[in-house]
Amino acid sequence: MGLNEVSLPVEDAPAAKVTSRKKQRQSQTSGLGPLLFSLTVIALLYAGWQNQEETMLTAESGAGYALGIIGSVLMLLLLLYPLRKKLRSMHRLGPIKYWFRTHMIFGVIGPVCIIFHANYHLGSLNSNVALFCMLLVASSGLIGRYFYKKIHFGLYGGKATLKELGQATRISRGELSDEIPLNSHLQTMLKKIEQASLAEHKGILGSALHVVRFTLLSRRYHFRLRRIMKRALQREAQRQNWPAREFRRHYRALRRHLRKYLAVTRKIAELGFYDRLFSLWHVLHLPLFLMMIISGLIHVYAVHAY
Repeated sequence: MGLNEVSLPVEDAPAAKVTSRKKQRQSQTSGLGPLLFSLTVIALLYAGWQNQEETMLTAESGAGYALGIIGSVLMLLLLLYPLRKKLRSMHRLGPIKYWFRTHMIFGVIGPVCIIFHANYHLGSLNSNVALFCMLLVASSGLIGRYFYKKIHFGLYGGKATLKELGQATRISRGELSDEIPLNSHLQTMLKKIEQASLAEHKGILGSALHVVRFTLLSRRYHFRLRRIMKRALQREAQRQNWPAREFRRHYRALRRHLRKYLAVTRKIAELGFYDRLFSLWHVLHLPLFLMMIISGLIHVYAVHAY
């Protein structure tokens, strides 16, 4: 499949250009919120670790017991997201992206509450099994989040398709041509990159090798293209008698458009590989989640029965 097959018709280009840029901005800005959230969680965990003796939290009573209840309820509420996806009766209860966002937040806050509930200490056999199952599920969720982001426009954007990515590539190439004229040599190099990103590959191993090969290729072409484009921009600056400040402005824009162009082609090359990994992850994540629920219920029963 070539880029000509995934590009949109010419008459749809203006609307597609706006949509593509919106999705790219969504992909670029969607990481700020999760980053701040992650830093806050890390700071809380570090503060709790440093002050575990001073807080005197106990799992049997008081705030420690309450945190255990809150964490357990939040982990059970994680079931709402898959139910929202599967049950038709829940499809009217808000956009799926908000459910996914809540699922991700609960999947982090729940384990944090349980860690504070245990006050960073191991307990009985059943509580240790429940704790490690929960940590395993939380770690699996972080891995799944990474795979998810690779096949979507950001963490909360829509799923990427070859058609949309092909259009984004064409738009990025147009942004490059707005800065400098793309001669036949540059056009050939860009076409080679685009064709390489769409190379056929079979199986997960073939997909992985394709990603590695294309990553190395794109990095090599990045430096070559930047060098060639800089010379072309210098000639254009001389022709139009630009001042130094104007040249630097155009050169910064050129480098930004080139990075965006190569990022889109890398996403095309990676799409099949990470889509396969995400499917395999789903097969593994569900049994881990069920194991966590069962071990958690056994722990709650053991605590209150004995």
